[in-house]
Amino acid sequence: MTPRSLDIAERQPAATGALESLAGARPPAPALEPAAAQQADAAPLRLRGLRKRWRKDLPLVLDGLDLTLEAGTTTWVGGCNGVGKTTMLRVAAGLIDADEGRAEVWGVAPDENRVRYQQLVSFLPAGDRGLYARLTVRHQLEFSARIAMVPRERLRETVERAIATFDLGELAERRVDRMSMGQRQRLRIAMTFLPGPEVVLLDEPLTSLNSEGTVLIQAAVAEVLGRDGAVLWCSPSGEHLEMSFDAHWMLERGRLVAA
Repeated sequence: MTPRSLDIAERQPAATGALESLAGARPPAPALEPAAAQQADAAPLRLRGLRKRWRKDLPLVLDGLDLTLEAGTTTWVGGCNGVGKTTMLRVAAGLIDADEGRAEVWGVAPDENRVRYQQLVSFLPAGDRGLYARLTVRHQLEFSARIAMVPRERLRETVERAIATFDLGELAERRVDRMSMGQRQRLRIAMTFLPGPEVVLLDEPLTSLNSEGTVLIQAAVAEVLGRDGAVLWCSPSGEHLEMSFDAHWMLERGRLVAA
């Protein structure tokens, strides 16, 4: 059943079909350890009691934050700049450790198996991060696929399908430093969804995107939800008013409150 949050299949058949092709090229997600798979409360993403302070003389950025993403759902978290949304996402992505608390993907924590954890999670940071100015679009995607541990025998096909799916064909041989901001954002989105993650973390994903780019990211999100994954979408703007999500939260003083 298509989640109510992003009903793309009927309105965008071409985009959805392209993403199904990309899914066919995707390497199978790594199998979970039996103990983790059998946990009754396992979820795509669970953040438990996260506390984070960057310096002792500064207030807590995260103060006992709890959040659970259920399978097949999208969750929006808003809040003004500087409240800790990016810190929360970086902890959820396994890039930094919280001072206290635990992040889990399907019951697996980063400190238990960081490689497996990061195979299951894909993070789109805000801004223009993750791009190398002198690489072409194709080379950037190939590099991203290798980092995501896409099997060598599937790498070329996976990259070519990502180029087609995210409408990057005319840009495939263009260097990143010769692309517009919107084109760069579309490339970063392609890099994020290319490995077929179980959990996708998006930090201000609509920045610089036009309407066509927005449709592509909506279809990509729908494909993740269709395989019982989950998406956490953060932004300081009113994107949650333009799109429909399964849950809405605001981050205030290190904790989530209902939006």
